Amino acid sequence: MSAGAHHASTLYALVSALTRHVDNITCLAFAPQSDLLASGGDDGNIILWDVSLGKILHWITTSRPITSLAWDPSEWRRRLFVGGTDGLLAIMENFKEQEPADSILTGVKAPVYAITIDPSTGHMAIALGSEVHVAKALENHRVTVAGRKYATFKILPMPPKLPSSQKPSKTLDNHRWHISLIHSHQLVGHAALSPDESSVLLFNLSDGLDLYTVGQNHPQQSYKFSHSGKANVPVQVAFIEHGQAVLSGSLDGNVHVWDLAFVESRQVHEYDDCIVQAVAAFDCFDYSIIATATAYVPDPSSISIKLWRSK
Repeated sequence: MSAGAHHASTLYALVSALTRHVDNITCLAFAPQSDLLASGGDDGNIILWDVSLGKILHWITTSRPITSLAWDPSEWRRRLFVGGTDGLLAIMENFKEQEPADSILTGVKAPVYAITIDPSTGHMAIALGSEVHVAKALENHRVTVAGRKYATFKILPMPPKLPSSQKPSKTLDNHRWHISLIHSHQLVGHAALSPDESSVLLFNLSDGLDLYTVGQNHPQQSYKFSHSGKANVPVQVAFIEHGQAVLSGSLDGNVHVWDLAFVESRQVHEYDDCIVQAVAAFDCFDYSIIATATAYVPDPSSISIKLWRSK
């Protein structure tokens, strides 16, 4: 573990390691209360962990790799949204089932790359193949033991050709904002919105992260890490410490924490011979928790989730 010499701010210490997955861990998500962590992976398992005890509370087995997890942001509700490679879109409230049923009707069977929920409306945005669907609860659907049904009511239009990076556009057109990516491949991995909704953090599938102010066409800051030459896998990114720092996995097997204003990593958590594809973070009142997970390791028995807590 190393820390940037320029900064004496918060550092994180390893508190526990969780093992049960037997293939790449692709996604992690903390419940709003932070006492629950959900993990999903290529082994088809969805595991709910008690973070404070480091124990499994629920273990659900599915027949397909899991690609995305998102908790309902309402603190009083324990509802987990699940996405899979084959278009599985499920809502899990009764964690006793062993195979989640499709609960979100989109009419599309494609990999579910991301799910997010609007806390004010309860509407969902789903990155589904090459489309972005917005879904809401079916008003006339009777809630059964299997749970509530949702359905797509809007598919966001594909953006027009993006403006040239030489002529940045700083206006929001009908609440849509187009970024001209600075990398030649024009691809984006995972993204995260800051807590105050003023910035977007992108993994650029190249050499690190780019931070954009909403409405601006060019990144205000970039955070670099070395490229290992391994498969170009999209890794999760997150804001932490109430938006004052950023976090990401990497292709070189390390987990990086940056202060928002500095390009040098504040702290690097080192793994051996793997990719860290999934990360998640939760801010409590006086401390923060980071969860990191391994993927593409030579020995499946070494796949694990590590929990780090601010000192």
